[in-house]
Amino acid sequence: MMDIKHMELPLVFFTVMSQWGIGAILALTLYQFSVSAEQALSGKSLRSAVIIIWLIEVIGSSMSMGHLGVPLEAYRSVLGLSHSWLSREAITFILLNGLITLWALCCWLQPIKNTRNQILGLMSAIAGIAAIFVTAQVYYQMLAHPLWHSPATQIAFIGSAILLGFCFMTLFVNGQNKQQSKVIKLGLLIGVGLVLVSQIIRIQIPNSLGDSYLLWWQVVMSMMLPCIIANKQIKPTASNKIVLIIMMAAVFSGELAGRALFYGGVMVAAPWF
Repeated sequence: MMDIKHMELPLVFFTVMSQWGIGAILALTLYQFSVSAEQALSGKSLRSAVIIIWLIEVIGSSMSMGHLGVPLEAYRSVLGLSHSWLSREAITFILLNGLITLWALCCWLQPIKNTRNQILGLMSAIAGIAAIFVTAQVYYQMLAHPLWHSPATQIAFIGSAILLGFCFMTLFVNGQNKQQSKVIKLGLLIGVGLVLVSQIIRIQIPNSLGDSYLLWWQVVMSMMLPCIIANKQIKPTASNKIVLIIMMAAVFSGELAGRALFYGGVMVAAPWF
């Protein structure tokens, strides 16, 4: 039985939320590129989307501090840049959060669809994807842990970003009574596919905890529910907007469950880690 201490909750929230923020920046940028000026987010709606995404990313990044034995010595994590993927991850996220903050400020000051905001959004998304691969490498490099030293690690991390980011944009656009973009719908379904593939790979590996209730929670919330969201338009009444928020929270919980399995499968077998 997997104890909660084996789930490494600070890292669960750090990885899932930071990936969600990155995926949402990509989804928002692609949405703005793919629709007309009339359907693009602007003014209050763009500011709302940007501040939510920024908060998700910044809060998510700060969650990594909870894993440190001595949080006040977090600065030491950047001292091994030449040889440590953990140090590279720390530096990458510091730079990434600076770029995302610049993007958010520009969108806030001029909340319209323009070239500057689009370029900064695209740069932030590309840098974010690179950061996700750096994080994945922290785990993939560990040859002693087959559950981490597997292509499922990279696929799951990118899958979470795309799934959560594009799900967020689908629901947010729905709530703003805007046109659903085919690019966003396709991105959401790609995210579902990546999450599914990662779990199919993982359950072939010993100690993957494939019989855990968390896996079935992820299947329902991260795979089945997003497929419904991608094909369902909800009239954005006040009460229905609450439903949209609940849907997003449910999908988020599915990815938290999947990431808890990611950590728990190794930590149960190697609690000394």
